[in-house]
Amino acid sequence: MQRFIVSSMKTHHGSTPGISLVEVVVAMGIATVLMGISMTIINTVMRTERETSKATWLGSSFYRFSRLIRSDIHAADSLDFLDGDARNSPELTIKKAGNEVVKYHVKGSRIFRFVIRKDQQVHQDTFYLPEGSQAYFFQRKRSNQAGISIDQARQFNIPVQKEVNKNEASTRELSIISIIGHDHRLASIRKKQPEEETK
Repeated sequence: MQRFIVSSMKTHHGSTPGISLVEVVVAMGIATVLMGISMTIINTVMRTERETSKATWLGSSFYRFSRLIRSDIHAADSLDFLDGDARNSPELTIKKAGNEVVKYHVKGSRIFRFVIRKDQQVHQDTFYLPEGSQAYFFQRKRSNQAGISIDQARQFNIPVQKEVNKNEASTRELSIISIIGHDHRLASIRKKQPEEETK
């Protein structure tokens, strides 16, 4: 009599294959590279946004300053410079009619404006320049003009004049100039001209 031994085999349905360690390492490496690229892009965008915001803020401050100093110089009865230096002065005092005095003072990358009436300060403004800029006030007596010159004004996003030195790299210079008060020479010319008769 023959005996047949039948071995029963158990089959497992629906079992998933495992993930190897190499696949895990590759996936983590790809994720790390993508995260690094994303962080670099985010930092670049944020830095560009900060620089753009700073340039816009500086431009707005400078635009307001340029309008005020032109108006003050044009309304001046007389100008006084620190130590009498009318070519390279960090301070400018403008005397107007009605006992009003406006003082401009350059300190580092900031320009201060003080309005004084009857020996009392009634208003103060602060304007900012790009870091590393140098500003000074000047007067041109022949043309009856005065203003301020700013060196290395690179962050205003406006066209400026370039000066090239032999021993230094090219620097950018920006000047704001206005006629001082009432030009008596123009008034005398107008008086000499005959007036037209009105019909």
